[in-house]
Amino acid sequence: MKYHFHFFITLVFFGSLLAKDVSAIKIKDVDGKMFTMADHLDNDAIIILFWATWCLPCQKEFPAIQNLIDKYPDKKVKVLAISKDTPRSLAKVKSFIRKHDYDFTWLMDSDGSVSANYMVDVIPHSILADASGKIVYTHTGYRIGDELELEKELLQLWQE
Repeated sequence: MKYHFHFFITLVFFGSLLAKDVSAIKIKDVDGKMFTMADHLDNDAIIILFWATWCLPCQKEFPAIQNLIDKYPDKKVKVLAISKDTPRSLAKVKSFIRKHDYDFTWLMDSDGSVSANYMVDVIPHSILADASGKIVYTHTGYRIGDELELEKELLQLWQE
């Protein structure tokens, strides 16, 4: 019984430490400039995509997300693509960005601190947040059609 109580207390404590919003994100972009999420909370929604250049499902997710945000031009959706690539792979990240025309903000989480804060162990990993930065939906992995669930969540968010 004592073990169960300690386990429960530990779960409650660590659960309260998990990030529940994205407004505190401070991270460098691919050019080394500091990006502060609190300065970008003037959107109807925020989508965060954790990815890496070696992650093929991540690369398949990007056009689906771009098509999704293009479908709602009257909505202001901020998409943050946070790369988990190492600093040594920065040239690959920049090359990938140049080859594609996605309307994303490209950020680097080379030290893994942002990923750790949001418990991102597996990529692709997506987070949807409302205009205040509160997380309303998360998803790990990507298969064709997963963007339909994200769209459903977006529409529900915009109705609130």
